[in-house]
Amino acid sequence: MALRNVAEAQGGVGTLAKKAHVGRESLYKTLSGAGNPKWHTLVSLCVAMGLNLRLS
Repeated sequence: MALRNVAEAQGGVGTLAKKAHVGRESLYKTLSGAGNPKWHTLVSLCVAMGLNLRLS
């Protein structure tokens, strides 16, 4: 998943979990192929990574 690659590039999943105020294990599950993240989690991740999220 592309978000996992970005997470690794920004210091790893553990660091991102702290920035996003999300549990590390929960974040690993979210970023896995079997993950089914909630909207709030995706928004928190984008903010923590400095990404803009746009829907069209």
